[in-house]
Amino acid sequence: MPARGMKMKNITEKTPALRAANEFSEYVLRLLCKEDLFPKRSRWLMSGKLADMVNDFHTAIFRANEINVVTPQERDERHYQITMALAHLMAIDAKMNLAMRVLDIEPNLLEHYAHLANECRSRIMTWKNSDKKRYGSPDGLSNIEGDS
Repeated sequence: MPARGMKMKNITEKTPALRAANEFSEYVLRLLCKEDLFPKRSRWLMSGKLADMVNDFHTAIFRANEINVVTPQERDERHYQITMALAHLMAIDAKMNLAMRVLDIEPNLLEHYAHLANECRSRIMTWKNSDKKRYGSPDGLSNIEGDS
């Protein structure tokens, strides 16, 4: 129990992107445990792969958050990790859509998943754009991304 007047540190104190990433990751992992949606026979075919992808996504987003940008190399590494997190998120979405079709999951059962995925993508993109404004674009991307 914390001392009087002290707050316990919890997930709500983290950035919106991390909160969204946590909520998304936890929801997908819980969804994968539902045998009526992802039967045991699909564990090696679909749900196991999805769980690995969620873990990779979660790792990338938290690695990005742990980087304290001081040098251009740290800026580049943070940008890379955020970009990888977005790539993992897109891969999860593609695999989830495939699983929905292969396993005949009703689309309305994944409405909340879609909402969380879109919210997470939006929060991460906002974080990425905020970093670009704060630290500048990583080396080699200034012409590609339209910065001067």
